[in-house]
Amino acid sequence: HFGSSFSRGGRRCLCFPTTLTSEAMASGRRSAAVLLPLAALAIGARILASSHGFVTPGVVAPRVNHVALRAEPAASPSGSVALVMVTEENKVAMSGVIGGIAGLLLGGVWVGAGLFAVGSYLAKKDDSDVSKALKGISSGGIEALNFGAYINDKYSVTGKIGGALDDALSSESNKEAKG
Repeated sequence: HFGSSFSRGGRRCLCFPTTLTSEAMASGRRSAAVLLPLAALAIGARILASSHGFVTPGVVAPRVNHVALRAEPAASPSGSVALVMVTEENKVAMSGVIGGIAGLLLGGVWVGAGLFAVGSYLAKKDDSDVSKALKGISSGGIEALNFGAYINDKYSVTGKIGGALDDALSSESNKEAKG
């Protein structure tokens, strides 16, 4: 029984011991041993998730003017800009995405997550034939994505589909309002 009570001058008092028992101290150490790593994990996640890093929010970093060096080529607008550049990092990421989508379609969320992780892991290995095959497939996926973006820009497919959908919805709402 942790606290004890007694009467003094007609008033009832509740007293607690000033020294902790070994059980109370052990449970306090256990909870501190659990809470301390969780707090460190939460602080680390907050630092990694913030775009400011160690800068406190509200403090604005001074802007630095960028000056083009003479050795830099002048920026020229090109007619062809890829949506996703075909680099080694993007190939690894795309192989994970392709594996994740395939797993999601075939087996659900957990299979998709597993195939995403396995595809990314296997694509990161440099000396493996599986890695080369996955990077080739993902390179084709990136090219298909870029081609779809090119066709969309050239023929404005999404704008036309959106306009047709708006027209269909407005004509349907007009029919309902009249009838």
